[in-house]
Amino acid sequence: MIRPCSKKSLPIALAALSTLAVAQLAVAQSSETATPQQGTPTDAFMQSLDTNGDGKVTLEEAVAPQKPGFEETDANGDGFIDASEAKASFEKKVPPDMLKKMQERGMPDAGVTFVENLDANGDGKIELVEFQQPVTTSFERMDANGDGAADRAEADAFFEEMQKQMQERMRQMQQQHQQQQQGEAEAK
Repeated sequence: MIRPCSKKSLPIALAALSTLAVAQLAVAQSSETATPQQGTPTDAFMQSLDTNGDGKVTLEEAVAPQKPGFEETDANGDGFIDASEAKASFEKKVPPDMLKKMQERGMPDAGVTFVENLDANGDGKIELVEFQQPVTTSFERMDANGDGAADRAEADAFFEEMQKQMQERMRQMQQQHQQQQQGEAEAK
């Protein structure tokens, strides 16, 4: 089971996971299918992952792009990602000025946070199945009818729900920021 992260580590965990997910989606797209404007998230999802062209994405197709990202992050090739490998991978993908700002703000170590949030068996390292778990969990949510494949309608519904959740989270973060600023102004 993936442990929930603290409120302090949630932003860094989401940033780390998002960075890796975007990088892995890019790996999944060949130069022939990648276009500057792919349309909807469902279009990009289908173009990138429906490798057999049947109009559906299976769990196998969904997790396949994860393996190259895992192997790239597993710098020593031992079949596991430890905190130092996760941190090094994160630092390669995040602009240096952003890393500096994150450190200045006291953000937790990206590698440690990444391992803490994905290490389902508690051994202090991530194996491929744990690395794939966020995609597996998302796929299971997307496959609303449970038939083992996500079709275009299921993907549309999933991405719409994700957009609503992201908008709500952004609204909450903005509200928290405004309250914090108001509190600081009142304290002066």
